[in-house]
Amino acid sequence: MARVSVSRRQVRDLQRMAHLVAGVLLLAFVYLAPAVDGIVWLVRWVVVPVGVLSGIALWKWPRIRSWLARRGARR
Repeated sequence: MARVSVSRRQVRDLQRMAHLVAGVLLLAFVYLAPAVDGIVWLVRWVVVPVGVLSGIALWKWPRIRSWLARRGARR
């Protein structure tokens, strides 16, 4: 299996982008909820979990990275 090398900056940029997109969709939900029916499902089951997970990943990334490194060293 080929390993993909991703820099720390690329990971941070992807996490920030996901977090910003989730925030924009939450704002759209707040202001457009009565007008658009499908957005409720999208926000409840996609946007909120992605926003929460990306926020936790931004917050705990050093610990996650060290855990992944230790896990990879065992193999």
